[in-house]
Amino acid sequence: MKTKVIALICLLGSITAFAQGHKASSDSSSSYKINTLFSCNHGACKVPLGYFIEMDAGYTRFGHHNVMLPGISMGLILNHNWSVGMTGSFIGNPQGLHFHHSYTDSTGQEEKKSRDLRGGFGGALVEYTLFPKSRVHVSFPLMIGGGYLYWSQVHYENSSNNNDNSYNHKYNNGAHFFVVEPGVKLELNLAKMFRLGLGVSYRYAPDLDLRHAPDNLVNQFTAKLSLKFGKF
Repeated sequence: MKTKVIALICLLGSITAFAQGHKASSDSSSSYKINTLFSCNHGACKVPLGYFIEMDAGYTRFGHHNVMLPGISMGLILNHNWSVGMTGSFIGNPQGLHFHHSYTDSTGQEEKKSRDLRGGFGGALVEYTLFPKSRVHVSFPLMIGGGYLYWSQVHYENSSNNNDNSYNHKYNNGAHFFVVEPGVKLELNLAKMFRLGLGVSYRYAPDLDLRHAPDNLVNQFTAKLSLKFGKF
């Protein structure tokens, strides 16, 4: 009986050792491979990762008024072609959307009122660049986000009986809105970490509900001059 038990134990041990050896040889062979999202045919992929900071000066029109839109963007660059980050712009010349009127009230006092449009917009930025290592190349930025515009009302009073003047500043009639802005940009590699860009984009805000302004006030093309720094 003891001989049979010993023989059975030796047989089981041999089978276990053979199975483990076969598994190890299979794992080391090229035919046994688990493909993952970030793997290539001959090992793990190394995706180049960079970064960028971009400052731009934009020119557009709100209705019949000229508007300057300075802005800033920043984010990461994946595999030299894809850029993801955040961007934002604001009205740089509120007086570009300025109106006023004056009148005399029942007491004979002259009053003047004026309004300036202020605010900005921004959101997530996705950009694809064709041939980024070429001296001259083209990129296609897309911004999706929101904004806020409001009227800054300045109330000016001038008493007709004396020389006293007064100013009252009020901020009212604001509105939030959704905005999307696709564009195309021509870039020039001036240096290893410096690019100059010239582009055009179209800004679309379908739900603008701003008092004293048309619904399509910000739906307009924008020309931009940009300076981009980073590891490309």
